[in-house]
Amino acid sequence: MHEKIQDFILSQKVLSLGILDDDQGVYCASCYYAFDVKNLALIFASHSHTKHIQLAYKYPNISANIAYDNNTLKFIKGLQIKAIFKEATKEQEKIYFKKFAFAKFSDANLYALEIQWAKYTDNQILLNKKLEFKRCL
Repeated sequence: MHEKIQDFILSQKVLSLGILDDDQGVYCASCYYAFDVKNLALIFASHSHTKHIQLAYKYPNISANIAYDNNTLKFIKGLQIKAIFKEATKEQEKIYFKKFAFAKFSDANLYALEIQWAKYTDNQILLNKKLEFKRCL
């Protein structure tokens, strides 16, 4: 994965998930995340009873978006992601709690999105050029 993509992921903290719904529509949710650089995975907390987690277990191919919030076209930055939903590993739990120590006191579970593909946009430095990542299997 290109360093610019990793740097962007590390600089942000909220992602939006897109998950297939039972009616073949799309359901979305926003979550705080931490980044597992070694495994290229986004780690987030949620409860197993929530609709987005129940759907993710049924339909583990997830889309996600991370956007930099601004009001100027020149400064648009964002990442579009395709990922596989999994339960977080013990090592990933450590990564998440290092970034969000307060989450240790929650009864939420930790999950991971293993990034399979990503497209990064940064209008300030890349203009119309996009950086893409595709996991080699």
